[in-house]
This record gives sequence, C-alpha cells and structure tokens, in this order.
Amino acid sequence: MEKRLKTGGRKKGSRNKFTVSAKEAFSRAFDATGGAVALAEWAGDNRTEFYKLFAKLIPTEVSGPDGKPIALQWPVPQTPLDQP
Repeated sequence: MEKRLKTGGRKKGSRNKFTVSAKEAFSRAFDATGGAVALAEWAGDNRTEFYKLFAKLIPTEVSGPDGKPIALQWPVPQTPLDQP
C-alpha cells in the first residue's frame, strides 16, 4: 500500500485533548482523596482489584530508537538446573 502525504489533523504522536484533560482530572481527584497513602490503604483491602489496575499501567509495546516496536523480554530467573 502506498503511503500518502498527511495533509491535516493532529501531528503523529500528539495526544488527544480529551485524554489529556481526563488524566489531569484523575490526577486532581487522586490528590484530593488522599493520594498514595489512601491508595495504599485501599490496595491492602482490595489486592485483586489493585493488581488488575496496576497491570494495565504496564506497557505492552515499547518503541526502539528507530520508532519500530520491540518485543518486551522479561528476565527469566536461572535455576540450579540451568548451570553448566
């Protein structure tokens, strides 16, 4: 498929205005309801829900220096069986 010249709209990589304002609103609400201390208290009582929310913050795709996506690789712990 042939690439076309972009002639309007938002620039590539720019953020949606609604997303920015929603994140700002959530940030203000977070601070107003007790911030990290209140979150930690809630997390202690709701571990499953906390971990579900936290997992959504982990990036699923990362871009390399050339802008192309790269696969995430997690270190796998070695066991005594892995030793030569």
